[in-house]
Parts: sequence; C-alpha cells; structure tokens
Amino acid sequence: MRRVIGVLVRPRATMAEVVSNPALITAWVAILLIATAGSGWFLSTNVGRQALVDERVRVVEALGGRVDDAAYAAWQADPPVLMFLTSGGRLQLMPPVTLAVALGLMALGAAGGHRIRIGVALAVAVHASVALCVQQIVSTPLHYVRESLTSPTTLAGLMSGLEAGSWPARWLGSIDLFGLWWIWLLALGLAAATGTPARRHLVGLLGVYLGTAALVATVFAVMGSGAA
Repeated sequence: MRRVIGVLVRPRATMAEVVSNPALITAWVAILLIATAGSGWFLSTNVGRQALVDERVRVVEALGGRVDDAAYAAWQADPPVLMFLTSGGRLQLMPPVTLAVALGLMALGAAGGHRIRIGVALAVAVHASVALCVQQIVSTPLHYVRESLTSPTTLAGLMSGLEAGSWPARWLGSIDLFGLWWIWLLALGLAAATGTPARRHLVGLLGVYLGTAALVATVFAVMGSGAA
C-alpha cells in the first residue's frame, strides 16, 4: 500500500523504486479489491442495474441498431453486466489488459534499444493503474447520482457545444482525464526503466492512446452512419 500511495504523492520517485525493486502482488491485489468493491456496490443497486440497461441501449443505437420492447425487457430481467466492464475505463484495469500493457512497454523499450524485463514492465503497468483505480473511486458515486455509466471525466463530458454523435464528440468521449494521468505514469515508469527522459516516452504513449480513441470513434461513426 505504501507504493500505491507513493504513486499519488511522489510518482517519479515511486516509479523509480518500482523499477529497482519490481514487487507488485500487494499493490495489484489492493487496486483490484478497491475497484471491485465500488463496482459491486453500484451493481447491487437498482440505479446500477438500470444504468447497465441504458448503456446497452446507448451502445446498440450508437452502432446503428434498434432495441425492441422484448430485448429491453430481457435486459431489465437480466442486466448485461459486460457493459459495466467495457465502459468508463474499467476494461483497462482488467489483468489481461494490464499484462498486454506490460508487453507493450517491453516493445517500446526494445524499439529504443533498451531491454525491459517482464517483471519490471508488469510492475510499472500495475502501479500506473493506480490512476485508473482513482478514476473508479471518483466515477462510481457520480454514476449513481447521474444514473448513467457514461464517464463524467472524459474531455467530451467536460466540454460544451459538441454535436452529439459527431466524430469529434465520439473521439473526445474516448479520452479520459484519468487515462491521460495513466499514460503519464507509464511514461515515468519507462523513463525509470530505460534511464531516458519521460517526455520521450510520453509522446509515443499519447500517440497510441489518442490513436486508439480515434479508431474507436471511427468504428462507431462508420457503423452508426452505415445503418442510418
């Protein structure tokens, strides 16, 4: 837990410590337990279960589909829990994604001529996900108050004047402030692992993050317009 708190108050020094001593199990378990506790509470409420249904409807309609009364009634009887895992940045906290991020860090290091051991890369990925855990702590009560799973901390959610359903709105809706913090922490970890400036890695990581958001926005825009 000391390192989890350290990521919040001394991120650069903590990431350097993580690289020099890549212990990760305690931090990983703590992060997952904290995120799971909040999720479990939200999904146990009527508001949470209805939000799952509303999110499923929103995604189906964004992709150009239609939801009939029978499908809506079926979802209300058996809320689609998968919608919770794939919305609001929660997927990034899942262990398979954390492992994939670690492998990506190793690839980025190798591209720059630096060999990063899997244990170090995984420790960096785990500790950077503290930002994603904080996102869930902040977002869960807001989801309850707003009765919606739409992330309240995306750039689109913080801006006004965007046309709903437009490509810019979809793109900015895929970029989260906590996601940007997560990218910065990953850059600090890469810097500590390679002995190079964090800004050098920040550009590449941001490119991947923003490019992925653009791809998601494009898929939704194409599928939504194709079915219109």
